Amino acid sequence: MNDNPARKLKLSSPRPDRIAAFAWLAALVLVALSLCLPPDARAGDADSLRAERVGWARLKTPSLSWMRHSSGDPVLMRFLKDQTSLNIAPTWYVADVEKLNEMCRYPLLFSQGVHMVSSENGRSNTAEYLRRGGFLLIDACIATSITPDPDLFLQQESQWLRSILPDVTIVPLPNNHLLYRCFYDMPAGPPHTYFDNIYDSKWARHGFYAIRLGQRMAGIISLSGLQCGWDKMVAPPGHDVACMKMLVNVYIYAMMQTGGD
Repeated sequence: MNDNPARKLKLSSPRPDRIAAFAWLAALVLVALSLCLPPDARAGDADSLRAERVGWARLKTPSLSWMRHSSGDPVLMRFLKDQTSLNIAPTWYVADVEKLNEMCRYPLLFSQGVHMVSSENGRSNTAEYLRRGGFLLIDACIATSITPDPDLFLQQESQWLRSILPDVTIVPLPNNHLLYRCFYDMPAGPPHTYFDNIYDSKWARHGFYAIRLGQRMAGIISLSGLQCGWDKMVAPPGHDVACMKMLVNVYIYAMMQTGGD
């Protein structure tokens, strides 16, 4: 890998109310260390650098699809562990939107979408999770039975997030953003999975959208079907790996933020 701009990021001190503060800091330091290793040394030295285990969790919402594609998550976990120094658990966990303590165990939560959360408790928990420093990755499934209209999905997610956090902004993330090169070089932006592997301009025109809370990126809205890709839906050869590489970048960038970008 070429000279990595992520090395230039400064580490911020975790506040007492940060999400999973100690695990977060340990994971962050180890990722930073692994970035400084030569590529051929990472594989051999990674195990010695691993620290306290971190977990990958899906946000449980009232949606019947909240755990869709979860069968492919262990493959993603293996990829994360092989490619970084994160000591990530080999399975996936559940963080119920109605239980803030479950949500706050994980610095990053994966979601199929949050706009269907209508309870005041769930709405309040999500707002509090994001205020405390949590990162929310919302990735639309590209199956037409799940997400028939990507524009409507983006609108619904954006409106819901603004309703729980009036100061939040949703902005397109340009392809030259650090997130696309903090570990793997992804100059074309996020890879797109297409339903039945048929190109669809309605989906292709969407990149990532940053969920910004003040100067911090508090999450991403993706209309790329990353989960569909790493769960091996019909796609070009290597697409599953490209989707997992993109997820590695998102995870590492989320951990390495200093309050602004």
